[in-house]
Amino acid sequence: MIFFGGRFLGVPFFYSMRGIVLNQINYRDNLDIVYLYSDERGRRTCLLNRRKRMRRLAPLSLIDFESSGREKSEMQHIKEYVFSPLLPDIAADARKSAIAMFSAEFLYKVLREEEANPSLFLFLDASVRILEFLAEGVANFHLHFMVQLAKHLGFSIPFNKAAGKYFDIKLCEFARLKPPHPQFFDPENTRILAALLDLSSDCLGEIKLSGSQRTAFANLMLNFYSFRFDHHINLKSADVLHEIFL
Repeated sequence: MIFFGGRFLGVPFFYSMRGIVLNQINYRDNLDIVYLYSDERGRRTCLLNRRKRMRRLAPLSLIDFESSGREKSEMQHIKEYVFSPLLPDIAADARKSAIAMFSAEFLYKVLREEEANPSLFLFLDASVRILEFLAEGVANFHLHFMVQLAKHLGFSIPFNKAAGKYFDIKLCEFARLKPPHPQFFDPENTRILAALLDLSSDCLGEIKLSGSQRTAFANLMLNFYSFRFDHHINLKSADVLHEIFL
């Protein structure tokens, strides 16, 4: 629901939305900048007064918030917010915290549209809640998340049981012959990709991978998204995540 304080250009307005926190940084004086993905307005950049901050907005926090500002302003102020819901297991579990940090930084790099995408928001919201309650296969969550996200961004990866032994990043398809360029998944990582495409989140414990295998696959998925967005995606949180699961 949106609450308008005015309908004319330049008139302050107020509205209530749901959001997923991607990043929060100190700005100046007593203000933080909060980057989030909202249900009704896509990616948002907001200012938050630290005196109103109940606790730091951790990566992937789910919040309901009310903001104010001017319609054409690049940043609005978060007036009030509540966690919806709290995510105690992600906060307490070092593995899940590292995955949340990695996933949020990844989304911060790839989500740029400032317009609503209801199906994408629902997927992200559901994914965070799955991570909170996930008991088996936690170490594989971020891999499955990166694979499943592709279709919600318009990069659907076609798959069938008779798919080829290589995945061609450029063509976004499986190939029986090794592609004549370096942008592809080798047979081992192609098998992992096929498994993650065909697997639900409650079965992630069925995929047995070493830390080095997860690192290699995650890097290939970053290559996949880097090619799709035409810029190199480098995540600072990747090293922390890989160290935890080695």
